[in-house]
Amino acid sequence: MTRDLITDAHQAERCAQACSRFVEGLDALSYSVTQSTLSGGFGTLPSGLALERKYSDLTHGPEGSLRSVLAAHIAAVTNLREAFLEAGRGYKETEDDSTSRIGNTGPR
Repeated sequence: MTRDLITDAHQAERCAQACSRFVEGLDALSYSVTQSTLSGGFGTLPSGLALERKYSDLTHGPEGSLRSVLAAHIAAVTNLREAFLEAGRGYKETEDDSTSRIGNTGPR
């Protein structure tokens, strides 16, 4: 089954809105991760302290942590949103220009 590909400013706006909703969810998740702490949750034995450090690094560490991965995803989806908006503007400008030219000169 095939579907028609619809390209217009409205579709670009819908895609941008979907990106915005996705970023809102990622922001909420990122905030939740940032607020989470595990203080003494694995006991006082050396293995428990090591596990607590590992958990903290996986959630809050600088590189490869959940928080940094979420930040990268937020940036990527935000950029995608802007690309959709720009594509929609470009489509509208091209459509308006084509409509104006056809109106002024008639179809070829």
